[in-house]
Amino acid sequence: MARVSSLELIKRACEKGCAVPAFNIDNLESAIAVSEAMRETGVPLIVQTIPRTLRYGGKAVYSAMMSALMEGCKTDYAMHLDHGDSAELAAECVRNGYTSVMFDGSGLSFDENVRITRGVAEASFPKGVSVEGELGKVGGSEESSFDVEPSCTDVGEAVKFTAATKVSALAVSVGNAHGVYKGVPRINLARISELYAAVDTPLVLHGASGLSDATLRDCIKAGIRKINFATELRGAYTEGIKRGFARYPDSFDPKVYMRVAIDGIKEVVFRKIEICNEI
Repeated sequence: MARVSSLELIKRACEKGCAVPAFNIDNLESAIAVSEAMRETGVPLIVQTIPRTLRYGGKAVYSAMMSALMEGCKTDYAMHLDHGDSAELAAECVRNGYTSVMFDGSGLSFDENVRITRGVAEASFPKGVSVEGELGKVGGSEESSFDVEPSCTDVGEAVKFTAATKVSALAVSVGNAHGVYKGVPRINLARISELYAAVDTPLVLHGASGLSDATLRDCIKAGIRKINFATELRGAYTEGIKRGFARYPDSFDPKVYMRVAIDGIKEVVFRKIEICNEI
C-alpha cells in the first residue's frame, strides 16, 4: 500500500478513459467502509474530508485513522482535502499527511481565485502534493444548508485559470450541485466536452450524489476523470443506523448496530466503483 497523490490516480484514470471515485468520510464507520472496499476490490480510491469534518474530529485524526485502517493493504489511495477554504488549512493538512488538497475559490473574483490557488500550488507541489482548484459555482453547499445558484464554468476562463495556477485537477460547474438535488438535475454534457477539449488539466465533477448511473457514465465519456461522492454515503450511514436499531432493538453496543451502517455505506461505494471503472 502507498498513499499517493490524487494526480497519480487521476493519471491512471486518464490512461484508461475512466474516472477515479472520491469518497468523503465523516467518522470511523465511513472510514472503515471505504478502507474495506479498497481491500476487497483492490481498486485505488481518493479519500476526502471537508473543513467541517476536520473541525468536528480534528485535523490529524482522519489521516491517522486511514493510515491505521490501510496498514498491510496493497491498494494505493490518496488522502485529499475537499473544498479547502484557506491556504493555511491546506498547509496544515499537508503537514498531517494529506497527499492532495483543494482550495475552493469559486466564490471569489477570478483574479483572487487565481492568486490564492496558485499560492497553494506553489507551496504544495514541492512536497509531492497535488492541488485541485474550482472555477464556476457548483449549486448547493458542502458546508451549510443555503443554496448557491450554479453557473457553468466558462471555457475561456478555464484555459486562463489552469495556465496561471498549474493545478493538478479542475472542479467544474456544469449543472451539478452539492447535497440533495431539487428536481431532476440537468448536466451540461456539451460544456464538459468543450472544457475537456480546451484544457489539458483533468476535470472533476462535484455533487455526483443523486445523479443517475447513466448520467455518470455520460459525464465520464465527455471527459470527467474524478467524481466526488458525499451525500449518498451520509444517507446510507443514517439509514443503516436506523436499520441497525430495528434489527437489534435490545442492543446497547454501538459496534453491533453500527456494523449495519458500515455495510450500507459499502454498498454505495461498491456501486460507484463499478460505474467509474467501466470502460
